Amino acid sequence: MDELALAALTVFSLLASVLWYSWIFKKSKKGTTPYPPGPWGLPILGYLPFLQLNLHHQFADLAQKYGPIYKLQLGSKLSIVISSPALIKEVVRDQDMIFANRDPPVAAVVVTGGVDIAWSPYGPYWRDMRKLFVREMLSNNNLQATCVLRKEEVAKVVRDVNMKIGKPIEIGELVFLTELNVILSLLWGGTIDEQKRDKLGAQFRDKVLKLVDLLGKPNVSDFFPVLAKFDVQGIEKETRALMPSVEEILDTVIDERTKMMASESERGKDFLGILLELKEQKVRDGSSFGLTQIKAILMTEANLTDAK
Repeated sequence: MDELALAALTVFSLLASVLWYSWIFKKSKKGTTPYPPGPWGLPILGYLPFLQLNLHHQFADLAQKYGPIYKLQLGSKLSIVISSPALIKEVVRDQDMIFANRDPPVAAVVVTGGVDIAWSPYGPYWRDMRKLFVREMLSNNNLQATCVLRKEEVAKVVRDVNMKIGKPIEIGELVFLTELNVILSLLWGGTIDEQKRDKLGAQFRDKVLKLVDLLGKPNVSDFFPVLAKFDVQGIEKETRALMPSVEEILDTVIDERTKMMASESERGKDFLGILLELKEQKVRDGSSFGLTQIKAILMTEANLTDAK
């Protein structure tokens, strides 16, 4: 009986594979532009089981075999990989509006609500956010206004290194923490005093590191959206569990800055202050830019820094 069941299962698997590949083949022939070449995968799973840890090495090897542009079927998501400078220029500059949209991971939607510049779909809202970044937050005047905060963080690192003369220093960790501290200082360094900033910064850094880990985990829900409601790996649940404490930290800092809006701090303007000023301006102009967007921007900046 066991042998019969095994034989039946084998035959069923073979038939399912044949039907799957036949459907894919017919679908690709229905008057649509043909996809670039690429490796075959398994039914339903696609190429997911064959992905390796060193993806950049594997993608380079696949490019040697299939050329500078090839496809990978990852679950229900079709991915196109490009590896030549000319194609990259075509995608990110010449045809950037066509390729601007991307599917946000489930964890990213939980963290930012999908209203940040990284995951928002291309359209009027995204263009407004981009203008906000380029013309306001990253303008020469505002970068100059936050210069004092960057200098303070660099000076602090130099002092710490001088105190450790003769002791081993982990350069990679030092650079990473310095970069993160600079970003946090730029975000709200002019809002709260140094002691409180260090305490909140440590708490925020701990939460962000956990969020980055969750964002970086391969999630079944991202490859098979139909399974997202089941949260098979519990990633969405873990992310949601972290967010209240993150929101509490952000609310504390925003409240502090709101109280200071009447008289600007002598320590220098930070990005949070710039965003809150923009919020007031946008409210007067009838825009929907509010605290939700501000928190999403702060989280995006922190997550992108840690992801590096």
